[in-house]
Amino acid sequence: MNIQLDYSITIDEFLEMVDSVGWKIYSELQVEKALENTMYMVKATVDGELAGIGRVVGDYSIVCILTDICVKPKFQGKGIGLRITNELKKLIETNVSEGEKMQIELTPTAGNEAFYAKAGFKYRPDKITGMYLWIKK
Repeated sequence: MNIQLDYSITIDEFLEMVDSVGWKIYSELQVEKALENTMYMVKATVDGELAGIGRVVGDYSIVCILTDICVKPKFQGKGIGLRITNELKKLIETNVSEGEKMQIELTPTAGNEAFYAKAGFKYRPDKITGMYLWIKK
């Protein structure tokens, strides 16, 4: 299996990926804005076929959020998600100066905590709980 990483994601690729995993579909304008405001993005292809994506959004200084890590079902369980996650972590690390720190936050979908623990993330529901709110019109 030949996994290639790239550092750009098109609107169509983003929509294809989120649809493949059953996530909410966004408008093309929303995706365009989201991609324009992304700190880092990684796309994985396997033998030329789109297999997975991931993004980081944040303030480039103190905090960022790992988001939209998704791998098409036919490619899941092959280490692609972990490879995307680790590459995003490396991109963040390159921009943290000596003596500084940056927090990477994430809100995993239920059941995926162990996946992120493999990538070094801590899960301590007794100390920190994540919450979210969708604004819909």
